[in-house]
Amino acid sequence: MIEKRRPFIVNELLYLGIFAVLVLVMGVVEHYRIKQRINKIPTRVLINGIRGKSTVTRLIAGILKEDGQKVVGKTTGTSARMFYWDQEEEEPIVRGLQGPNISEQKHMARKVVDRGAEAFVSECMAVNPEYQKVFQEHLVKANITVIANVIEDHLDVMGPTLDDIAEAFSSTIPHNGYLIIPETEYQRYFERIAQKRNTKVIVAEESVVDEEYLKQFPFMIFPQNAALALGVAEALGIDRETALRGMLTAPVDPGAMRVHRFGEPARPKYFFNGFAANDATSTLSIWDRVKELDYPMEHGTIIMNCREDRMDRTLQFVDDVLPHFDAKTLILIGSGVRPILNAHKEGKLPYEEVINLEKQPAETVLEKLQALPGDSVIYGIGNIKGSGEDLAEAIEEIRLLDDARLEDYKLENEDAPAKETVSGGLPPRSQRSRAANPNYIQTPLK
Repeated sequence: MIEKRRPFIVNELLYLGIFAVLVLVMGVVEHYRIKQRINKIPTRVLINGIRGKSTVTRLIAGILKEDGQKVVGKTTGTSARMFYWDQEEEEPIVRGLQGPNISEQKHMARKVVDRGAEAFVSECMAVNPEYQKVFQEHLVKANITVIANVIEDHLDVMGPTLDDIAEAFSSTIPHNGYLIIPETEYQRYFERIAQKRNTKVIVAEESVVDEEYLKQFPFMIFPQNAALALGVAEALGIDRETALRGMLTAPVDPGAMRVHRFGEPARPKYFFNGFAANDATSTLSIWDRVKELDYPMEHGTIIMNCREDRMDRTLQFVDDVLPHFDAKTLILIGSGVRPILNAHKEGKLPYEEVINLEKQPAETVLEKLQALPGDSVIYGIGNIKGSGEDLAEAIEEIRLLDDARLEDYKLENEDAPAKETVSGGLPPRSQRSRAANPNYIQTPLK
């Protein structure tokens, strides 16, 4: 019986060997095709980091377009899309049930080549450290990499420490190219790796970006993000005025921090949707940025959206975030708010008033916000899913209605003395005629 089975086993092993060789050959051929395709794109820019990647991607694409280059941009995440130099409409990236997969990058590169693009600016979609290396070395082969920041997030995959996150990002530093980084404690670490790879490092200093320039954007933008984009312009030899104009005309990301103004036109309320910035560092940085822009802070209100399945985040915010806001009111929405109520009862939180709207619908929360005094700044934090998303959509609906009322109010009062404060993310009225002019640039660089 054994003797009779031996030829069958030999044949089976032979077939398996042939199949393995075919798979290997197909893999080699596929790798060669991807490499050839990528090499047809002269400028390849990869944006890595924890926060701000989509914004930086769009700013850089805007610069290259203003410079006259045929550029394609790609952002990832929940609003993944492609955008092109020669059309206004953006192209959503449709994914299957498996969700985001780094293999989609090879299909996107094919689109870029087929369009005859000269530059491809892509946000890094890989989180796993091993995938980050594959993404850079086999799917993007960037000659310019931007590392926007190294802060705590995805610690379960990239951590457990900041050092581990920095090491993961370092695998995307190119050979014989450019690395653009902010001023960071990991600057020397990145510089050493870049030197080994014969890559030049440009450190983007946010201090050289002027506040009046940033106020011309229709959304909140951090100086560091603009400085990083200008660093890419420097690497490509694009003059500063062209770069500044290009950033202003860059397409706005759906997830950008827009200022939602609603309520009475004379004394509106300002809502900042920071629900998606779910780490402590980013959450506090956005609040600091709001204060820098001179919004009225007398009636500051924090809305914390909690989730029972994210109790670890709630506990972290109790210790590291909520005690550090100089706001009067804290509103709790979502579910699983008990740790925050306990902390307030124990005197660990600085708020004059804590309003518990746990499991209440967005309409109820919105009624409470509309009852706040005029000139209130409202900042949503914690989690975007669930109550956070519902509230943001409800505020967007009433904002559209109130914008029409605001325009009527402006027409009725256009001869009235201008109030020299920032309103809705715009510069003071005395400067708006200049800010609306795309040719006006107040040079922010030294």
